[in-house]
This record gives sequence, C-alpha cells and structure tokens, in this order.
Amino acid sequence: MSMATTMLDGRDDEFRLCETIARQHYENFSVLSAFVPGSLRPHLSAIYAFCRGVDDLGDELAGDRRRALTKWRNQLDRTFAGSPEHPVFRALGVTIERFSLPYEEFDKLIRANEMDQEARRYETFADTLNYCVYSANPVGRLVLGLFGCADPKRLALSDAICTGLQLANFLQDLPTDLARGRSYWPEEDYRQFDLSSDELAKKGGDAHQIQSWTRFEAERTLQYFRQGRPLEHAVPWRLGRQLALYRLGGEAVVEAILLQGANPWNGRPTVSHWRKLQLMVQVLTA
Repeated sequence: MSMATTMLDGRDDEFRLCETIARQHYENFSVLSAFVPGSLRPHLSAIYAFCRGVDDLGDELAGDRRRALTKWRNQLDRTFAGSPEHPVFRALGVTIERFSLPYEEFDKLIRANEMDQEARRYETFADTLNYCVYSANPVGRLVLGLFGCADPKRLALSDAICTGLQLANFLQDLPTDLARGRSYWPEEDYRQFDLSSDELAKKGGDAHQIQSWTRFEAERTLQYFRQGRPLEHAVPWRLGRQLALYRLGGEAVVEAILLQGANPWNGRPTVSHWRKLQLMVQVLTA
C-alpha cells in the first residue's frame, strides 16, 4: 500500500475528484496555492468541493433547490454517522475524522443557501452580517481547523477576514444579485443615499448617489480586512501567506470597483493576472 493511499484511507480517487473541482473553480487566487502544504492539499480540496457543491445547488440548479439542499445535508449527516455515499463526502469524511472538524460549520454553509431561497432582502447591516456568519465565516473556521489554529481569538480574526471577502463579493456581484431578485446589502443603507433596491434592479439609479453608496460600503468592507489582518502573523507562516493572498485579493476587488468610478454597473470588476502577480510578490516579500 502506498503512502498516499495510507494517508487518504484508500480514498485517492475521491480526493482527486475534489482537487479537480478546486482547481477548476477560482477567480482571484486558487485555494491550492504553493503556500498550502502538500499534506493538507487533499483535505482543503475536500472542504472546497463540499462548499462548491452547496453553492451550485443553491444558485445554479434548475430544479427544486430546497430539496437538493436537503439531500446534501442528508449526505453530511451520513458522513458524520460514518456511512457517506457521495464521492465528495467519502473524501470529506476522512478529513472530518482526521481533523475533528465540527458539524455545525458545514451545516451553516447549507443553511446560508437555504436562506437564499427564503430571504430576498435584508433590512439592517446586522442582518447582512448574520448572513455572513452562515455563508462565509465557516470556511475560514474549517481552514483554521486543518492547521490546528481554531482557538477563539484566531477564529474571531478569521471571521473578520471572511466577512470582508463576502462583502467584497456582494459589491462585485451587485447587479447580478439584483437581477436575481436578491439584495444582500441592507435596505437602510440604500435609503441613506436615496436609493432603492427595487429601482436599482429595474434601471439602476443616479450615478452620484450610487458612487456615494459604493464608497460607503467599500470603506466598511475594507475595515473588516484591516480588523482581520493580524491573523496573518498569528498562524503558521505558510497559512499566513495564504490568508494574506485572500485578503489582498478581496481588497483588490474593492480597489477595482473604486477605480471604475465607484459604480458596480460600470462592469464586473476582476483582479487582472498582472495585479495577481504583484500581490504574490507583495506577499512573498512582506
């Protein structure tokens, strides 16, 4: 029996599938950058494949999404009971057992997608942050679990970074989300700038008001990145560099939005390959 087979409990094919999923789906920086230790790559891939599956069911499935999410949770329940069926869950079961990862963080990610089927608008920023507790923060908590760093202080810093990443994504995808009938940004904020999510969804809005609103939300997003940044120096070096890449990638998205006139309707901002290279060099020389 090979060392790889021994380490992965004979789930090599399942882990390879998870890694393929992880390598096919990323936008700013790969979850499997050179900073991720080889021994953890299969397990990070398994977590990512689970997350990708949840998001695809909650956002892309043409059929009954609620039912599909329920089936995904049933697979999670079977995995924690020791009898996974789906290949992603068979790999994930090894990861969960080896690193003692908690059920509730996986379940929260499913719940976030169930919330997407229920809630279309959020009234307050506290409501938006509560959504992030389910949709984004569990990912960072699970990653810290892989590295043995899941203590309360570092979990809180991770939550700040993950919330910032989620908010940056909300800015990046605002027109698309509104077209789907969703608005993750609070209605109270729209009203503060004489905007309406319903009107924005139909025809946009006054450019000056949109710019003022965007700058307000962009600065609030950047505050979360600043709040979580100390985590990069409170974890093993390689994890810290990976976290720095995630943070800088999120900040770059916000920067791109501001550079295109602080208006998400001027095109979906992305991080260019050249900018990614600059950030990689910045991380390596920090």
